[in-house]
Amino acid sequence: MVNMASHLESEEDVLDFRKLERELAAAVEADHKYQRENDAKFRAIKQQVGSYDEFRDIVMASHLRPLEKKDNLQNMEVKQPWNVHATTQADRENSAQPQIKQDEEKLPKNGHEFARDWKRYCKTPPDKYKFIKKIGGEQLANIFKNEISFGLLGEILTALNDSYSQEDSGFVYQVLDSLTKVGRFELSVDFLSSKESQSVKELLAKLTNDLTDDDGIEEVNSRLDALRKRYKVSS
Repeated sequence: MVNMASHLESEEDVLDFRKLERELAAAVEADHKYQRENDAKFRAIKQQVGSYDEFRDIVMASHLRPLEKKDNLQNMEVKQPWNVHATTQADRENSAQPQIKQDEEKLPKNGHEFARDWKRYCKTPPDKYKFIKKIGGEQLANIFKNEISFGLLGEILTALNDSYSQEDSGFVYQVLDSLTKVGRFELSVDFLSSKESQSVKELLAKLTNDLTDDDGIEEVNSRLDALRKRYKVSS
């Protein structure tokens, strides 16, 4: 009995080297995967990708390696793309259209979403003007209640001036007035370029000519003068 118990104890004490080898290999592979994906994240940040989808695709494709001269593709049977995230340009455009349309219909809820959509969808001054008009002045103030991104105020003002229409004078006034309520407004005004400051000046001049109000011309001029002071525009 003593010998049998001793034999059982000795079997329990024997290390399972195959199991340890598998666990070690798994740990090494996990470490390699972490390092590979981490390097891909830094590359994506350095490249300043335009969206999270691009960032994710770069990370998910980090396991791919470039082809070398010694690789023989003639006898290679490819049953799926090298990168499952990469398709032809036409396929990408066709598949992206419904998602783009859906995204365009969504109004941004915060400054980050506004900046993302502004960069992604608003390529021309009319696009930017249409985007601002769809959101409205009051909602703009809510979106940027904490702060407005550096440079974004000037881009909005330039877009308003470039696509200004007399029939939209009331809307433009509302936007200019609402923007004075956003976070760090005065700091953003201080960093306006000369061209952007000129856009504000021209906008206020256009509003002076086009805007009518039931309170009379004096009330209109008083409101516009107040805006000139906030935007630091000389008469």
